[in-house]
Amino acid sequence: MTIAIMLPASADEIQFTVEQAELGKEIYKETCQICHGTTLSNGQFGTPLRGSFFRNKWAGKTVGELFVFTTESMPPDNKGSLTPEQYAAALTYILSRNDLPAGTMALSADSHVLGNLMLPWEPK
Repeated sequence: MTIAIMLPASADEIQFTVEQAELGKEIYKETCQICHGTTLSNGQFGTPLRGSFFRNKWAGKTVGELFVFTTESMPPDNKGSLTPEQYAAALTYILSRNDLPAGTMALSADSHVLGNLMLPWEPK
């Protein structure tokens, strides 16, 4: 019997490319900005996706949990309307705006793979 232990990931284990984050920025502008604002934290209708509120909300959770929440809940008026790859790209933009650095590999659009990656923020 093998027991898997999920250790917190460091930010450099969450991989995404600059190109993926740039695509995510365009998707964010088209789909998310109307609620979450131009800075990801100045939206009239959506919660902040940048800064301490966002980090505290998602601390101790996996990238997979964030991905599933996003794909199942966003945008509120058209849930699940993007492809998994588009959701992953938008997520990379959000992660990049929360100071996670781009790497050399694209972020997966598979929630099972993402479920193995802990977000790097400590619960408070």
